[in-house]
Amino acid sequence: MGALTVIPVELGRRRADSALFLYLTDIGVELEIAYRLWVILGGPEPVVVDTGPPLDEAHRRGITDVRDIDSGLLQLGIRATDVRTVVLTHLHWDHAANASRFPNATFLAQRLEIDFFADHLREHPSMNRFFSHQAMLAELIATGRVRAVHGDQQLFAGVRTIKVGGHTPGSQMLVVDGSEGTLVITGDAIPLHRNYTDSIPSGIVVNTLEAIAALHRVRTLDAARLFTGHDLEPSLALARATHEQPPQAGGDHVEPH
Repeated sequence: MGALTVIPVELGRRRADSALFLYLTDIGVELEIAYRLWVILGGPEPVVVDTGPPLDEAHRRGITDVRDIDSGLLQLGIRATDVRTVVLTHLHWDHAANASRFPNATFLAQRLEIDFFADHLREHPSMNRFFSHQAMLAELIATGRVRAVHGDQQLFAGVRTIKVGGHTPGSQMLVVDGSEGTLVITGDAIPLHRNYTDSIPSGIVVNTLEAIAALHRVRTLDAARLFTGHDLEPSLALARATHEQPPQAGGDHVEPH
């Protein structure tokens, strides 16, 4: 198997308070964010990372600039019904609540994330506001379609997961062996490029110290490129020890038409 490729698929945009993404930073200042899922290509079959936001919940939350996942995946020649594996960075609504659109897939989530979802404390409004389609997710878990990952694991050839927590108890990142080096899909452990470049933890956290540690963990990976959770730029190229250029945004991605 050759090197793998990560393709971000943008599904929508909205404006939001900066402090939701940058911990206690620029409170009241709006910024524009993007919603995405990611596709890992180059292996025996495509692997999808996260599900993107479901249209009904996006509209309920006042997000009108959003599109169905099929329109994004079809640009890559992929149908959601053909996807067999979806890795979930965490179970928030915009990353996991579209799971029903992948009827033939097995989902991989951290054991701690699954346990957190089942905990009655998650139902407190301060936590539950970040979830939707709870009954559907509970059924997927109960029927065994959500498989538990225990900490850092090699999932497939060239793809491993690292459990970081912080944003949610079981937040995980994906580390991918790419042609340009190590690629990291951060989920919302690092939602924006600025979180990484300015060392600011995610604005939504259950454990601030873990969120800070996640930033440090990524710096130990000697990554070539980060794919952050919600930045308008789909990826951030990093200056490694073998690189002379400073971080640059960009990379291959699929944008809405």
